[in-house]
Amino acid sequence: MARAAAKPPPGQPSGKRTSAKAPPPEQPSGWSAVRWPLVAVILAGVALRVAYLLDYRAHSVFWDAMLLDAEIYDAWARRIAEGDWLSGSDVFTLPPLYPYFLAVLYKVAGSSHVAVYVLQSMMGLANLYLIWSIGRKVFAGAVPLIATALAVLYGSFMFMESKLLSTTLALTLGLSLMRLMLVAGEHQTLALWGACGLLLGVTALARPETLLFAPLALWWILRVTRAPDRLVRRARTDQFDLAGRQPWFAAAVFTAFVIIAVSPATMRNWVVTGDWSLSNLISSQAGITFHQSNNPKARGLYVFLDEEGFSGDPTAQAAEEKTLAEKATGRPMKRSEVTRYWMNRGLDWIFANPGKFLLLEAKKLQRFLGSYEYSTEYIIYVERETVRTLWLCSLPFGVIAALGLIGILARFREKLDSPAMLLMAFVAANFTVVMLFYVSSRYRMPSAPFLILFAGSAIDRLARGFRSPLRADRTEAWMFTAVALVLLGIFQSQVDQSARVQEANVHYNAGNKYYGKQLFEEAVVEYRRAVAMDASNWRAYFNMGNTLGERLNRPAEAIEAYRGVLRKNPGFAPAERQIRRFGEEP
Repeated sequence: MARAAAKPPPGQPSGKRTSAKAPPPEQPSGWSAVRWPLVAVILAGVALRVAYLLDYRAHSVFWDAMLLDAEIYDAWARRIAEGDWLSGSDVFTLPPLYPYFLAVLYKVAGSSHVAVYVLQSMMGLANLYLIWSIGRKVFAGAVPLIATALAVLYGSFMFMESKLLSTTLALTLGLSLMRLMLVAGEHQTLALWGACGLLLGVTALARPETLLFAPLALWWILRVTRAPDRLVRRARTDQFDLAGRQPWFAAAVFTAFVIIAVSPATMRNWVVTGDWSLSNLISSQAGITFHQSNNPKARGLYVFLDEEGFSGDPTAQAAEEKTLAEKATGRPMKRSEVTRYWMNRGLDWIFANPGKFLLLEAKKLQRFLGSYEYSTEYIIYVERETVRTLWLCSLPFGVIAALGLIGILARFREKLDSPAMLLMAFVAANFTVVMLFYVSSRYRMPSAPFLILFAGSAIDRLARGFRSPLRADRTEAWMFTAVALVLLGIFQSQVDQSARVQEANVHYNAGNKYYGKQLFEEAVVEYRRAVAMDASNWRAYFNMGNTLGERLNRPAEAIEAYRGVLRKNPGFAPAERQIRRFGEEP
């Protein structure tokens, strides 16, 4: 009697050959995927932020003294918190989301900046988790953990979290947007695509340049929803999701929710001014910033246009740019016309000087990828002089850029609908914005988390290549290492005078803040640092003279400071009067 073959126990092979491949093991998701190495890395981030905030409070004049845009945001938020919810009767000069965010926080926790710094530090920790989470959806192996560790060591993240600037909020929103888009690419429901559009629009309210990413996001959505293998069935239904079958409908939903999110700012600008224009879609600063970035004095960084009649007072810039534009045209102008006037000034210079513009773009490229952290307000190198905990996070951006480019090159041939391509698209959009305007640490920072992810991918790939028994893998690892070292050598350029001028300006502003706190000796020290770095800074000489002569009763040193003013700005009447006041001739 024939005996029936015994069935193999569950999980054991039956002995029959089959051509079907076993499905890959499912990756755990959510909190079940968190491992102790990640917890240790994030706890290191917590410890560094606590130490930094305590050190910052004890040793920096900027703990409660704002600079430039931070000063504007702080005053704006206080007006909103006091009841001015429409924020005046002119177009938003700066993106509006951050001041409203601050205003709500001031209402809830009081006007102390401590709550802002603590909350933004917590957002920075959330960003570490988002980097890890995005990494798990795009890369395999140890890449997410390596990238998170690199993000902890990149001090500019932590540095910007203690400043009243929109950088950290925009970074959190941008990372959340990318995480959500990756989830939407997997599940492809209209609700998720709508949520992505809504989040992109909200991010644009904090950082309007994000809108430049919208066309690339649409391109990726069309690619990912067309892919036949991406058509997924809804849970407990027998019909394909509509987004998967009609890509253009998914793109339309995404676009509609971007518009919905941005519309409150657009409608408010229109209601209070009666001026409808795409140039004032969110804020009106694009025109003057474009001119500041593309003019005969431009060098790829922020430049002060004092010769055109600007005072340098950030709170007066909106009024000054309107006054100067009306003076040049000889007629009253709407805010949208003012924006277009300054935009056209920049474009006129570009078309009249194509060669100089190309050289300027080359300089911007070098500075975008370089290690030096250029800024218009706060500079990490100046703060490190007194807040020593910042030295614990000293990973240079040039290292991130060199390794990140290696990681991008290694994955550049992937399908256009791949998650890695979405990250590259975001980096490309941010890079384009910086190349159109000027280089600043906080302007290139949206690219940093994604370059860090690709840098982690490069490190993991090199480590596996060197450990591989295959000669081809080891050769590739050596080749990538050589390219990375060459790139790093290029990106580690020497600090030029432009950087010194920026650092000098921070010392000058620190002197002014110390003066306002009646710490006159400290103010003189900062003014001296400013003129030592930038001898052309006659304002620092003048303020130093006033402090020495009027507050510290040291007339001989004051006269020497005033003479420094006249060496750089001959005929400056206030300095000449002060010298005569102390009994000498200019």
